[in-house]
Amino acid sequence: MARKKVEIQGIEELKGDRELIQKRKSRWKFRMINAFFHFYTKLLLKTCRFVEDNPERFRQDIMFGFWHEDCYPMELVLDRLTKKHKDICAIVTANQRGDYIENTLRLNGGEALRIPDGMEMKTAFKNMLEAAKRPGLIMAAAFDGPSGPYREPKKLLFMLAKESKKPVVYAHFKYCRVLHLKKRWDNYVVPFPFSKIHISYEEIGEITKEKLMRFDSWRGEILY
Repeated sequence: MARKKVEIQGIEELKGDRELIQKRKSRWKFRMINAFFHFYTKLLLKTCRFVEDNPERFRQDIMFGFWHEDCYPMELVLDRLTKKHKDICAIVTANQRGDYIENTLRLNGGEALRIPDGMEMKTAFKNMLEAAKRPGLIMAAAFDGPSGPYREPKKLLFMLAKESKKPVVYAHFKYCRVLHLKKRWDNYVVPFPFSKIHISYEEIGEITKEKLMRFDSWRGEILY
């Protein structure tokens, strides 16, 4: 059973076209695939071994990053994080691919912000910023999402961090017994039952105007 839905004020305009999303979710293909994802996610949560380094760095009032290849393991870790922390939301693509992610996030106690890809994202920035400034809120996003290039971080999360005056914390992973989907642009990771998932939390800290201007000089220091 999914946990109680997270209600975060001020993000209504970031939930996407709910009528269109619900229409897509009502199709039998989505329901079948989604049911499998839920079953497999529950299986992994019961069987995988999770090891964390520096978990104290994950806290309220941060902007949180990770690599797109680690999306699914990150959603599994969310199940653990939401037992200690509240108001966790993640930036998710507005297209059909994001529907599956939204449901998995909600299953594990988080909330999805449905943001259009490409140029349309600019119109949503103001609403994202208003949400990011909310006291206590943890906003997460894939550094290289939603469509790459692979392991090349984009500025979005850091721009939001600068304007909201919240520090940036991120996670990187090591695995034992996982599948890498080599044909995907992001080398997407799918854990097997009884996998070992090792999560390390790192802190980049405050993003000043000067630091953001030097983004290209230090972005390669982000670990993966």
